[in-house]
Amino acid sequence: MAEYITAYEYEKNVNPQLKNIPIDKKNIDECDYGITFIDFSELYNVDYKSTTPNLLASFIKIKAHCIFSENSKVDKNLQFTSSSNLFYIMTGSCEIKLDDETHNLSDGDIFIFPFFESIQITNKTTEDLCIYYINDSPLNNYLGSRPEKKIFKSSIYPKEFLLNNLHTLSDPKNNRKGVLLSNKDTEHIGTNTITPILWALYNELPSNTVQRPHKHNSVALDLCIGCSDSENIYTLLGDELDENGNIVNPVKVNWKQGEMFITPPGLWHSHNNTGDSVAYILPIQDAGLLLYQRILGIVLH
Repeated sequence: MAEYITAYEYEKNVNPQLKNIPIDKKNIDECDYGITFIDFSELYNVDYKSTTPNLLASFIKIKAHCIFSENSKVDKNLQFTSSSNLFYIMTGSCEIKLDDETHNLSDGDIFIFPFFESIQITNKTTEDLCIYYINDSPLNNYLGSRPEKKIFKSSIYPKEFLLNNLHTLSDPKNNRKGVLLSNKDTEHIGTNTITPILWALYNELPSNTVQRPHKHNSVALDLCIGCSDSENIYTLLGDELDENGNIVNPVKVNWKQGEMFITPPGLWHSHNNTGDSVAYILPIQDAGLLLYQRILGIVLH
């Protein structure tokens, strides 16, 4: 016991220098069949897969008429120890069976599900099925816990629902055009997020749009779901703004169809489209948790 415990002086150690979350990206075209996790567990000094401290992002790619299946009870790597699960169907259509529930999904649909013990995804097309999948297993694994109670209902957000709400709810006078996805369970809590942990923003970036920078304390896992002009559509990220509200020495991340990129917490960032086409992005964050804790800290310039 004496070798295990220790103590630190307060003022020198109240802000430990943890490693920064990286600006990184991954395209599904780089992934093999099966599931590819975007893993930075070594950065966080943990023994379970983790994209951010709270979330695990991955791509699932399944050949025509093939099946992907997992069982969380025998998952030794703790990749499915999750209370919130979100699936975005990038291409194709499929049947997803989680425990005793079966749902049919098509490209452009978003599907949420609480914890599960078994998952089976069947590709129902003659082409590859591609899915973007995010869960909160790192949060549960950090706490050393396993979810037991389903805290929201499984739900499908069809592509038609997403596009209709995007165009009817968005204010054309605003600098940003997007809709936050919610349900009755999170409305009751007051966070108005897609699950109690996850925030999902269905976001259109019109042509010739330069967004004002913003920042927040959550990590965004941004999936480019529509982009035909990666040269002129991009995100700028940086630590500070100049006197004119522009990001100083920004890192530029060009959008590419089927690619996700990580926006670290606390960085100013803006999405920009200097071309003539329209682009779409789906940021998933742990902002549901941070909103509930009253610490999201979103700042719009």
